Amino acid sequence: MNASLITFRYAALCATGLCLGGCSLLNPPKAITPRSFVLTPIPVAPSARPGSTNIIVGIKRVKVPQYLSEKTFAMRRGPNEIVYLESAEWAEPLDAAFQRVLAADLCARIPTDQVRLSLWAPETVTVEVDVNVERFDVDSRGEGVLRAWWRVLSPAGEKVLASGRFAGARKGPPPNTNPGGAAASMSGLAADLADKLVQDITPVRDIK
Repeated sequence: MNASLITFRYAALCATGLCLGGCSLLNPPKAITPRSFVLTPIPVAPSARPGSTNIIVGIKRVKVPQYLSEKTFAMRRGPNEIVYLESAEWAEPLDAAFQRVLAADLCARIPTDQVRLSLWAPETVTVEVDVNVERFDVDSRGEGVLRAWWRVLSPAGEKVLASGRFAGARKGPPPNTNPGGAAASMSGLAADLADKLVQDITPVRDIK
């Protein structure tokens, strides 16, 4: 093989490499724009709503584990593995979302239109609700799980009126293929916790 042929082939290879590199620069991979989701209250039938009360509920900031502190959507892949979806995220911090939707669920079930989510004076509420979440996610098969400790307190936390550990599960679509459906499953779990809390809040209704 003569020198001129070798030079020609080398030049052709370089030209091909430049073309491919140029195409890559001109057409970079498109970034994934994640869809944003929120937790939503679960309504109850009008016939299931109890009579009005004078109870005023103060809901403290819900505590969530560190793996839920970001807006990215966490999916459980195994007992000890969490992955975060590129295609979905929460539209608001999950601790604030949980507090907001829990308040709405309780209003529909007690009912009361007086639920306070920020700082309050002890004499302005009937009971306080404290929730500490251990786990709140959906796995790759679509099973959502909520585990949380909760307390119903007298104003200023002077007395524990009721307390317990909630563990609930709901089956739904996998979050990697249907994140909206997975978010709905998680909303349902928050409502299940509200159902449990109502059983321990309503005995103190009208005490002011």
